[in-house]
Amino acid sequence: MNEIKLHLGCGTKKLPGWINIDGVENCHPDLVHDLGKPLPYADQSADEVRAHSVLEHFDKYMRYCVFSDWARVLKVGGLVHLEVPDFRKLIFRFFKFRFDDFVDTMFGENMWESEIYIGHFGNHKWGYSQESLKAFTKQFGIETVEIKTKGLNIQFLGRKVKHVGVEEMLAWKIHSHNNKFGSHGHELTLLQVKEKINEFQKNSDH
Repeated sequence: MNEIKLHLGCGTKKLPGWINIDGVENCHPDLVHDLGKPLPYADQSADEVRAHSVLEHFDKYMRYCVFSDWARVLKVGGLVHLEVPDFRKLIFRFFKFRFDDFVDTMFGENMWESEIYIGHFGNHKWGYSQESLKAFTKQFGIETVEIKTKGLNIQFLGRKVKHVGVEEMLAWKIHSHNNKFGSHGHELTLLQVKEKINEFQKNSDH
């Protein structure tokens, strides 16, 4: 039986033996799909998931929705390969960059390979350290196999050791320091977050 290996946010870097998926049609992936929406694959159907320079393009709340879906389709025992900018290292190197270079690196690039405009897909919306990436993925039943910083990026290899059900995930509480004085407090469940995101997306489609 053939393995199912999903290469998410592939851009123009298509890998042989993988299903190359991207939301930008001009990148000519095998499957055009907005990664902000559920993947068209059944629970525990994929053997590997690869997402290099993708997760940081989703904000503090949306990343939970997105990564929960990646974990959903991955088989127990399956591998997940991630690469994200090392936010801590970028901060430490701030004074070694000219300011404009630093801003470019921090906020991302909207022109893929100086050729294809990818719009908001190119913006960085969240930052990670090795510690925060390990803690984030662990919630979804992902065990860290290897993690290292190479250049300005964190390279992560994890294995799914248990399948976390949707009901359990929806009850998770996400802390927000900036909402400490908000009308609903400084913690929101993932269910509340999903409802607000769905409402926003529905209004944006009109």
